[in-house]
Amino acid sequence: MGATSQFRPLDIPTDSDGFVKSFTLSSYNCSEANEARAFFQEYGFIVISNVFTPEQCNDTISDIWNVIESLVTQSVRNDEQLWTQTLWSKTGILDEGIVGWESLWTRQILFNRQTPALHTAFSSVLGTENLLVSHDRYGMLRPAKKHPERSTTTNLHLDMNPWLYIDEEDNSKQLEVLGELNYDSDDDWTTENNEPGCSKVGELHVQGLVNLADNLEEDGGFWLVAGFHKYLPQWAADHRDLRNFYGHYDHFIMIGREYIPELYDAARHISSRAGSAILWDQRTMHGSRANCSARPRYAQFCKMFPVDHPAMTPERAEKRRKVIIAKLQAVNIDPATDLTPLGRKLFGLQV
Repeated sequence: MGATSQFRPLDIPTDSDGFVKSFTLSSYNCSEANEARAFFQEYGFIVISNVFTPEQCNDTISDIWNVIESLVTQSVRNDEQLWTQTLWSKTGILDEGIVGWESLWTRQILFNRQTPALHTAFSSVLGTENLLVSHDRYGMLRPAKKHPERSTTTNLHLDMNPWLYIDEEDNSKQLEVLGELNYDSDDDWTTENNEPGCSKVGELHVQGLVNLADNLEEDGGFWLVAGFHKYLPQWAADHRDLRNFYGHYDHFIMIGREYIPELYDAARHISSRAGSAILWDQRTMHGSRANCSARPRYAQFCKMFPVDHPAMTPERAEKRRKVIIAKLQAVNIDPATDLTPLGRKLFGLQV
C-alpha cells in the first residue's frame, strides 16, 4: 500500500442510528469479508458486529469490576460516589482509562481471547486463520458528565515509533527485539505488540478492541484519523523535529494537539454497538476521547498476529508457551479441557 503524499481526511460512513458502518462476518473468507477488507484498506480500520454475545459482554463488564475492586480493595461498582480520583489512581493508568497495571489474566479475559468471532474478525483482515492472540488489559472510562474531574485525557498516539519505521532498511531490529523476549516481565507482552517492523518491508499489524456496551459519541473512547495509515511515512518524514523529542526508540508516541492540530481536527470517534470489535491498522493515528456522558465506557483490548512471523522462533515460542500455561493454571484453567482447540492454537500451546 503506497504512501499518500498529501493527507486528505476521510468522511466515515454511518448507519441510520448514528453508529459507524459495521460488517457481519460468518467466516474469514465469506463474501462480506471481501468488502470488509476493502473498507479496512481504505480507511485504516473496520467495525465488526456481534463479536461478543450480550451475555459475554455483561460477564466481561462484571469481570472489569472484579479487577477494579481487587485493586481498590473495596466494593465500588454500585456506588458512583466512590469513583474518585484518589481511589481510581490505584486501578491502572488513570489519564487513559486503562484498567490494570500489567496484562490481565483473569478467567473471563482469557476465555474471551479464544472467541471464534474475534478470531474470524482478525483472520478476515490479516488474510490467514493461523494466528496467535496477544495479552492485554481492559479499558473503563468513568462517566464525567457530573464529575468533569474524572475525564480521561483526549489524545492521539501511535503504538510504534514512526521514525524508526521509515528509517530502518529491513526488519533486523524487529527480529532482534522480539527474538530476545523471555516473557518473564510484563513489559514483554507490550513489546510483542509494538514492533511493526519497517516501512520498506511493509508488514500489516492490526490492533483491536471490543466495546462491551453501546458506545455513543458522548461516551468517548476510541477515535482515529481515518486513512492516516497511508500517510504515515510522509507524516513521519515531515515531522522529524518531533523525533528530537521522542527519539528513535520510544514505542508509545502520544502527541499533543499543539503539534498536530490538523490531525486532532480530522480525528473522529468510532461509535459502535455492544459486542462490536474495532480493528485498526497499527499505522493509523488513534487514541481516546473523554467520556462526557452519564454512562461508563467499557472495552477489552486485543491483538492477533500470524503464527508464522519470522520473529516467532521455536525458542521464543517455547518460552511464551510455558509462561502462558503457568498463567492459565494460576486461575484454574486446564488448557487440555477448559480451552477449545481454537483457543489452544491462539495461545500457542500446540507444539
